[in-house]
Amino acid sequence: MKIIYTAIIIFLISFSLSAQDLSLIDSALAQVDLTRAEVRFDRDEMANWGGDRWRGNYFTMFHNNPFKLPKYGQMGLESLGDNCTNLTALVAAAGRRIDCPVFRGLIGDPFQDYSGTTDTIPLASITRSKNVLVGQRYQPLRDKIDLLYLMALDEDFFLKKALKDFDSDKSRKKLFDYFIYDSSTHSDFIEELAEAFDFNRLTAGAQDFAELARRMADSLSPDNFPDKRIEIKTRCGLVVVGSTADDSFEYHIPPLLIIDGGGNDVYKISGYPDEYPLSLIVDLAGDDRYLSPDSTRPGIGGAVLGTALVIDKKGNDTYEGYNLTQGAGLFGIGAVLDYDGDDIYSARHYAQGSGAFGAGILADSAGNDSLFCFIASQGYGHTRGCGLLVNFEGNDRYIAEDSLIFNPSPQTAEHNASLAQGVGFGKRADYIDGHSWAGGVGILCDNHGDDFYSAGLFAQGCAYWYAVGMLLDGGGNDVYNGVWYVQGAGAHFGVGYLDDFAGDDSYNAELNMAVGAGHDFTVGYFNERGGNDTYRAPNLSLGGGNANGIGIFHDHNGDDVYETKGGTTLGRANASNSGPRRYLSVFGIFVDGGGTDRYNEDFATDNSRWVGPKSDKDNPNPYEIGVGIDKN
Repeated sequence: MKIIYTAIIIFLISFSLSAQDLSLIDSALAQVDLTRAEVRFDRDEMANWGGDRWRGNYFTMFHNNPFKLPKYGQMGLESLGDNCTNLTALVAAAGRRIDCPVFRGLIGDPFQDYSGTTDTIPLASITRSKNVLVGQRYQPLRDKIDLLYLMALDEDFFLKKALKDFDSDKSRKKLFDYFIYDSSTHSDFIEELAEAFDFNRLTAGAQDFAELARRMADSLSPDNFPDKRIEIKTRCGLVVVGSTADDSFEYHIPPLLIIDGGGNDVYKISGYPDEYPLSLIVDLAGDDRYLSPDSTRPGIGGAVLGTALVIDKKGNDTYEGYNLTQGAGLFGIGAVLDYDGDDIYSARHYAQGSGAFGAGILADSAGNDSLFCFIASQGYGHTRGCGLLVNFEGNDRYIAEDSLIFNPSPQTAEHNASLAQGVGFGKRADYIDGHSWAGGVGILCDNHGDDFYSAGLFAQGCAYWYAVGMLLDGGGNDVYNGVWYVQGAGAHFGVGYLDDFAGDDSYNAELNMAVGAGHDFTVGYFNERGGNDTYRAPNLSLGGGNANGIGIFHDHNGDDVYETKGGTTLGRANASNSGPRRYLSVFGIFVDGGGTDRYNEDFATDNSRWVGPKSDKDNPNPYEIGVGIDKN
């Protein structure tokens, strides 16, 4: 099925490339004698606000040139979808987005030093020394276990070198408490750790372990496994070999490796690895349950100062956890890759593709999946972090809880600040002690299916404080429900982007800043490449710019309906009128490229061009730039 869907997506992308014509944006801007090259921020002026420690190059590229976003949206959808079952490539992709351009395996095999013999001395074999898994039947399994053990023994292995100077026992709880419980008492400790930490070696080591896990999953079969589970104690941690029956794996300390050949298994694990900073699970088949019941420690697929990886090849699986689980990393890399099945994921905080000073990855290749979270999940990137949620095919549901209020947003106490579904977020401290941290990169990529997205505030391609948030949806009739700062929007020096490639979609936002709206030196970019779409949008939306922000809305074709509530929308802008901001531009750009469309605003009509009405008609600000165009 993936081959068929890949062909469909390639066709849709090829079509969207022909539709990805920015000439209508040029035409809209020509009404006010501007070009795309002039739609940008004044870097010198913006530098006066500061607060961008650990700012990433990925952010800077888009913040300097917003119109690169459609090209990178297309490339992101293609590459992440193509690599949905390649955990090594996904770890590398996350690393590149946080300035760790490491490509293990580019030249040579990273495992060549762990095979064969050195002179006449055979390399260590944990299975041979323990006299387990004897016989030709188990040779492929023995080889993979021995390879993992040799890598773990190597004092020069990249992951071990990255962590050798840090006391993991003392540091892990501080990191967990800071990010999960918002314990500000450890801010100085984190800054010191971040300056000393080797993120490139962390990424390199995680790629090697990911490649080993991938080879395990793809080369072994149920015939290679014993009839009963086996435990092998090693100096690097416990190695557990499951059977093809229904096994139960319950541990307070995550083993170095659990590898299982099939059956409907139960994994019940929370905590930190003890002997070696790696936890690896490979399960070949079965309807499995991955449970992490301890809310005070990381769950399955959650890493702190280390790496935690899970590959599940087949079955309708259930993942249940609390905090830092299902693909989450803090000064570490945590990843879950699920090949097939109708899966259910539920977690609270830092989950389902969430990273801070590291990376978190959740990739699901096939099936109709349901994903539920509370906050900071489903493609969330905090400082020096990348969160990737990649889902290739299926009719999927993404829910960030907003009916039970547990994290009321400063904007409205009636809704949660979700920070979910493609969100980059930073730490703003200009009103506290000035120790601000630029945000990271959060991406949700869903390649195919009729999908449903629901969240509160800060969601669905949103960014805050020198961060990048993206939601890329490749096709299907989708529904997007949100409240404020959603659907290609953001605030305070961010880049928020939503790109939907095809389908008859419905976008619903209740309050402010939505569907291509930028506030306070933020780019909010919304790109709809095809379909008959319906927009129910509030004030500050649909190409709305506010307080020196840039809001861009582009619907390429289709018969669309725009239900708006007035205000700064459909190519309008609000200028700032105090201090130097009054002399800095704010942009609101609205483009509809085809179809017969319906509007309920007087100034916007089908098959016409307009200059957005000024916010202050009596004293119009020349730096307030709002333009729109609708072409049949």
